[in-house]
Amino acid sequence: MSTYSLFSDDTAQQESRASLNLERATYLIIERAGQLVNRLVEDRGHDTPPFLPAEFARLQGIKKIVKEDLGEQSAVLLRFHDGPMIKVNQKHNLARQNFSCAHEIGHTLLSELKLEPCIEDVEFRSFNPQARALARGKARERLCDAAATELLMPELVFRKYLSGFGVSINSIDRLASIFKVSLQTTAIRIAEVSPEPCIALLWQLWGRSKPKGLRFMWRVGPGRKSRGKANYIPVHTLVRYPSKLHRAYEYDSPVKSSKLFKLDTAVKRLPMESKGFGRGDTRRVISLAFLGR
Repeated sequence: MSTYSLFSDDTAQQESRASLNLERATYLIIERAGQLVNRLVEDRGHDTPPFLPAEFARLQGIKKIVKEDLGEQSAVLLRFHDGPMIKVNQKHNLARQNFSCAHEIGHTLLSELKLEPCIEDVEFRSFNPQARALARGKARERLCDAAATELLMPELVFRKYLSGFGVSINSIDRLASIFKVSLQTTAIRIAEVSPEPCIALLWQLWGRSKPKGLRFMWRVGPGRKSRGKANYIPVHTLVRYPSKLHRAYEYDSPVKSSKLFKLDTAVKRLPMESKGFGRGDTRRVISLAFLGR
């Protein structure tokens, strides 16, 4: 991890320790979510998806899930003396509701595991007195997202279905439908657990001039641990019209292309599959770039 001259060696060591603690916390909460999945599978007698939040809520002693208009909020976990309950935003689509509920169940796992010491030392490179509290909050949310992902798309089950369909852009909507999760969440899960190393990327329209370019928004993969790194990203993050990515945006058919990526200290051209998803303002392009093809 790089350091700056105005920070002492002690600070650098604290940063490194915080990173290791978060890595350990992520492992523990995913493991705990996996145990909850195993309980559900044993209770059901099968591991056929979808894995729905209501099933996990029952096992966690959550007394009910209520759908309400929560404005800008996705969901909230409320704790009462007779047991917690979850409120979820009824205005959101079913896939988002499922993830929001699973995320709140993740908060109950976080409490069970007593992981606060693992996130208390986050963010040292700021003199903003609020930065540390904000960073801790983000760390908690990331841990609960990791738990939600394992609950809704258990790695062993997801990999089995992915193997059946093949690692391809065409598999995203199939898997999303089976596991009742969003397309973006599915693409991320593929990049995290695929036996074939790949990178999931999201592109959206950008700029005021017409035709607009497509701007790189985020990437995940290969694997889980690359998420926070500055590498494994496209060399060119704004693609101008016309391009194969624009063709993917304009039509619903998958498009094959290749793109230069920064891979650690090297630059390499990777084959890529892209497809447009959504309608109107929610239209995006999702790509999968493959490291071994």
